[in-house]
Amino acid sequence: MDHEIVNNEQLKWLSPLEAPFRLAGFAWGTNSGNYRRLPIVEPGVLREAVDELANHTAGGQIRFRTNATKLVIQAKLFAPNTAEHIPATAVNGFDCYLGDHGTQMYYGTTRFPHDADQYEYVFFEDLEPVMRGVTLHFPLFQGVHEVRVGVNADAMLEEPLAYDHYGKVILYGTSITQGGCASRPGMAYSNILSRRFNLEFINLGFSGNGQGDPEVAAFINEVNYPSVVVLDYDTNCPTTQKLMDTMPEFIRIIRSRHQEVPIVVVSRIPFGFEHAKRSSYYDRIERMTFQQELVNSLRSQGDGFIHFCDGADLLGDIWNECTVDGIHHTDLGFMQIANGLTPLLQNLLKGR
Repeated sequence: MDHEIVNNEQLKWLSPLEAPFRLAGFAWGTNSGNYRRLPIVEPGVLREAVDELANHTAGGQIRFRTNATKLVIQAKLFAPNTAEHIPATAVNGFDCYLGDHGTQMYYGTTRFPHDADQYEYVFFEDLEPVMRGVTLHFPLFQGVHEVRVGVNADAMLEEPLAYDHYGKVILYGTSITQGGCASRPGMAYSNILSRRFNLEFINLGFSGNGQGDPEVAAFINEVNYPSVVVLDYDTNCPTTQKLMDTMPEFIRIIRSRHQEVPIVVVSRIPFGFEHAKRSSYYDRIERMTFQQELVNSLRSQGDGFIHFCDGADLLGDIWNECTVDGIHHTDLGFMQIANGLTPLLQNLLKGR
């Protein structure tokens, strides 16, 4: 723990890698301080793009309770924001929610120069010194070298309230799963869902590269206590044939260890332009039909724990208004996805 004078006030600086902080979203831990979404592997074990994207911290959370009147964050990132259509606050930013489960409310988001690869930001100061839960969401499309949390010197810190159980909800998919193009980290649909279910959510969205890699399925098998596995990678497969080649094997690998963990196969959402570009509509229907028939076939063979969700049902009647570019979601789109998945997850998580 370090102490530093900032604006004539003594702050104590703490590492989220140490108690009483609890990290969520990093299912393989943070060995050597690496905030990474997959295990550290030798070159060639994973496709290079997937290996690089695993360093992006989408879904990562710092959780704790404190009566701090001032909360500051310092972050050192892999690189400045270079995304063309994703807000810098989502790519490189942290955001802050206050309250324990069931009462969490958004408070603020880091502000920093657009080209910054490190920054310091004051989330709040002069709050009442009452004990409250805090959740800090990591950036969605960036790697993080180091994070430090600063609080006033006399602040007390405690562990966050416990999850309902050890179960984890694992979401595997695309840039949409990763959070493109939310305005800030807390609006990725995995993070929205994490505020509705008192469980740990693991975001395994890999922008442009959620393509059913069997190595990723094998890594998912290493996660302890999976409660639900959601497969939402249709959009990154260039053809229906790619889905046909990868999805049965991906599911088979997961079932080789987890025979009764619910698996939810989610077909892709309608693209915003498909009302005029009919080929896009027919392509989506072809993909959806394959995935639905695959699930039905597996269920007929005795797998009663696999389920299908038509992505078109998630966005509802406002599907055409939910994206930035016809494909990637705005906050509205992510809220619609979370709203659509909530009752499904509630049903699957009963008794688990």
